[in-house]
Amino acid sequence: MRRWTALAFLWLPALSQALLLPETARVGEALFLEGKGLPQGRFPLEVLGPQGAAALEVEPREGGFRLPFTPEAPGEYRVRLILPSGVLEGRFTALAPAQPRLVEGGLELPWGRLSLPEGPWLGPLVEGDRAFVAQGLLVVEASLKQEEVRFHFAPKRVVALRPGPEALLAGDWVLPIPFPPLPFAGGEEDLRSLKPLLEALNPPRPWPYFAYWALPPEALSPEDLQAYGEDLRSRGHRPELFFGQEGVRRMAQAARALSAKDPEGSWRFTETLLRYTPLFPNSLAFFLEMAEALEAQGQPERALRLREAVKYLRAWMPPDLSFLPQGLYALGLAYLALLLYLFLYYLPAQLQDLRTLGGFLGGYLRHPLLRLRHLSLAYASLGERVLALVLLLLLGGAGVLYGLDQGARTALALPPLDRGTLRTLEAQAWLREQPPLPEVRALLGYALLPENPKEAKGLLEGANLPFALALGKTGLVQAYEKAPFDGPIRSSLGLGEDPWGGREPGPSLRTLYAALLRVELFRLGEDFLKGVGRLPLPLPERARTWAALGFFLLLLYHLLAFLLPRRRKEPPPTWALFVRLFVPGSLGFSGGLGLLLLLLAAFGLLRLLQGQGPGLLLLAYALHLLFLVGSWRRLP
Repeated sequence: MRRWTALAFLWLPALSQALLLPETARVGEALFLEGKGLPQGRFPLEVLGPQGAAALEVEPREGGFRLPFTPEAPGEYRVRLILPSGVLEGRFTALAPAQPRLVEGGLELPWGRLSLPEGPWLGPLVEGDRAFVAQGLLVVEASLKQEEVRFHFAPKRVVALRPGPEALLAGDWVLPIPFPPLPFAGGEEDLRSLKPLLEALNPPRPWPYFAYWALPPEALSPEDLQAYGEDLRSRGHRPELFFGQEGVRRMAQAARALSAKDPEGSWRFTETLLRYTPLFPNSLAFFLEMAEALEAQGQPERALRLREAVKYLRAWMPPDLSFLPQGLYALGLAYLALLLYLFLYYLPAQLQDLRTLGGFLGGYLRHPLLRLRHLSLAYASLGERVLALVLLLLLGGAGVLYGLDQGARTALALPPLDRGTLRTLEAQAWLREQPPLPEVRALLGYALLPENPKEAKGLLEGANLPFALALGKTGLVQAYEKAPFDGPIRSSLGLGEDPWGGREPGPSLRTLYAALLRVELFRLGEDFLKGVGRLPLPLPERARTWAALGFFLLLLYHLLAFLLPRRRKEPPPTWALFVRLFVPGSLGFSGGLGLLLLLLAAFGLLRLLQGQGPGLLLLAYALHLLFLVGSWRRLP
């Protein structure tokens, strides 16, 4: 009996020894292998799992140990602790890691829930130990192992997430995540949907420049404005190009609104616009307005900076052709007035000659060929015929120039040319669609330079534009001779610093405008009638082709008149005086000297019709009557 009691006493500690293991665990999540009632010493521990065995060692403290272990594959794990008294065994099952999933209020992750605002979230996409979800322009990346979140801003709306990880953007545009620093290609609607995400998630700054457009300008700090400008430049935006985005306009509106109550805040926005995006709708008027406000606030130095900058900006912008519409209408009025004058002045003589042919209209039916010899211009002098033809050609040329100008200016203010850069996929695709003119090839070469230098070099070669010569390095001197005041060219030659900072030579808004004029003119030459129908003339679209046909018929009429011998029949003196009295410049039409008076009267009539007073028209008639009285004796 004593012997069995002694044996039981010796085995009692062994009975209290145990391994404490969980029944289940998650792959990738740490668990603890525990033991209790163990003797002192170092003992081997084996963990046998789906991927093989792992040999460990434990040293119990106060009869126990607690060892962390992370299963790497799902399946059953067997744990063996080898002691002098025998082997302790235990088992647990590792389950597959919990898959992230979108739930109400956020993204469920192994370490907890990531709060997300409500909305049409895409995903989650799991790549290794990271999960991605996306909404609009924002992609959220969350770690599966620890509480770590990163944010990525897409240049265009994300429509799907793909393994890689990649994002499919609107327009079948695939980009890797993180996104490369590309210019913004989205719209105002994308920015409106980005605003609540920024307010709810508050991603760490700095952000891409377009993310700042999603917030009210008043909410931007000086640090935000600096980061905004630096990111604009890093993504290929240039101050010489046009910025038509609403975000830029809102900054200008904020600068105006703060001008009186917060001059420093207004100056921050004004300076940011001037430094990074100086060409936007009515930007010159804006900077001059701000200069006047600064002068009124007693800051002439800042005002002078704006006024001097405007001089540079004028050289970057297309030439001011705002006079074209009035000139076009004035030429039209002058031409009609001249034809009406010639018709009425020679009408008595014409009716007398046509009496034997069947009358003014009947002659076309009875003697059509003879009737053509009695056209109104057949009675006009050579000078009057030339003047009428010149006015018609000027009218046609002004109309074509107006249409070309309006077409070019409209294209400059629309995507993809209103983004302040040509280095976007949309701009490159647009340039490839244009006729292969040297100017277009040079612009495409500039746009492709960062991503395809070899193709860009071939496109730039042979171009005679200053920026193309300067980009060729060997043509810097030629570029300087063509554009001696171009900042990047002067900087490249070491002749001074560019007020807008160092940057490579590139096209300006004026360069784009000239290239667009060439493109429109080229297309007009390919098919004139169809091209005229496309030009944005001040006529209904359906009437433009008919107007072109009418112009050609009038041109044939004028050219035919030069083949007709002049029928020298003077009108009755009273009738001649009466007609000349009402047409300014009529005394000098034969020699062309009356053209100035006729145009002055046409401009005066146009201003009167626009409600600007009769002053110019009265001046034209006063000068006309003065010449009329002075030439009284010489009148027939």
